[in-house]
Amino acid sequence: MPTLQIDRLAFGGAGFGRLDGKACFVPYTAPGDRVDISISKSKSSYLEGMVTRIESPGECRVSPLCPVFGICGGCNWQHVGYETQYRQKEMIFADTMWRMARVDKGLISPLLAAEDRYGYRQRIQLKVHSRGGALSLGFFRQGSHYVVDLPDGCAIARSELNIALGEVRRIISSSPDAESIPQVDLSVDEGGTVTALFHYIGCNTEEMHDFLSGLQGGLDHISSIWLQQGRKDTIKSVFGPELMEYTLSFDGTRELSMSYSADSFSQVNFSQNRRLVDIVRSWATDHVVHDALDLYCGNGNFSLPLSGHTASVLGMESYARSIELACYNARHNNISNASFICEDSAAGVTRLVSEGKVFDLVLLDPPRTGAEAVVRNLGKLRPAYLVYVSCDPPTLGRDLATLQKCGFLVDNIQPVDMFPQTYHLESVTFLHAV
Repeated sequence: MPTLQIDRLAFGGAGFGRLDGKACFVPYTAPGDRVDISISKSKSSYLEGMVTRIESPGECRVSPLCPVFGICGGCNWQHVGYETQYRQKEMIFADTMWRMARVDKGLISPLLAAEDRYGYRQRIQLKVHSRGGALSLGFFRQGSHYVVDLPDGCAIARSELNIALGEVRRIISSSPDAESIPQVDLSVDEGGTVTALFHYIGCNTEEMHDFLSGLQGGLDHISSIWLQQGRKDTIKSVFGPELMEYTLSFDGTRELSMSYSADSFSQVNFSQNRRLVDIVRSWATDHVVHDALDLYCGNGNFSLPLSGHTASVLGMESYARSIELACYNARHNNISNASFICEDSAAGVTRLVSEGKVFDLVLLDPPRTGAEAVVRNLGKLRPAYLVYVSCDPPTLGRDLATLQKCGFLVDNIQPVDMFPQTYHLESVTFLHAV
């Protein structure tokens, strides 16, 4: 049984060391650990292993807060002290930017640490397994579809969601077709209103709807319920408030009230999202921007705060419900210089180029897969500035390499720890045209 010294953490969450000179990745290890491992995968350039015994723990190793950590696949780093998480994320991010896009680490600002290291997630997707009256409600074990039950709730979820989790258990257990509920999404807004979205794959949709509707007025911790059968466009409100809210700073003198719903995207960490938006808004106050384009705009999370510092903002998003909410948020906040179009961002950029449109600033906040199809054409819109908000360092690095070939230079990158206890992080990259 080989013994391995863990030198650092790697993107993806595993600890990294070298065994006979070959790179070896071992989940749930910490820098400084000396561990006995079994080899689970052997490739020509790397190995993967599993811990069989911790011979000596590293100084940064701590006791996980969650009793199912290491079994549940939700968190990667609860066994690592937060200061080490912070330093490792900075190093991983800088290494990724240099390796993929040759961005010097001197252009990367220190990571903005999270104020809340636990209890920060405002939405969670709970997996359900119900058979013969036995119910498991939690998250998948890593690399499997086995549901790990969360009897004490989720350590990184807000307390309101953990309280509501018990109510969800009772609802599923008493439902007419519990075995056909594979997932429940729980969300809580800034004011504490909890919404539950039940996914249903059975044939008795009307019966399930009637059952859920009959719960109105009888729940203590859940204010609204939604039902989804199949794809996202099947989501229907059953009862309760359809909109949830959070706030953002607009121009230093007033707050924006931002609405979203169970059938639209929202960031999982309100306080760090606010910091992200403030970073972009602060940058805008120092630059002259007349016309801005916001790609993958969602509910206007960046568009509307930017509108206070530009003559006009055009938001583009392929999901119709998000565009409806962006328009609603503009009206609700009395913002008249922001408009929104429901269109795929790649197709929309191609169309805008063909129409001869130009923008001083293009902001993009793509999904984890990045914006490979978009970035090749951004130079044709002749923006002086680009702002790229990313939740995935590897796809950011790939896209920055393309943007640099297209005539843009990186001014600065600000990483933000949006997801403590995991290897994920958010970042904002500022670029200018050469």
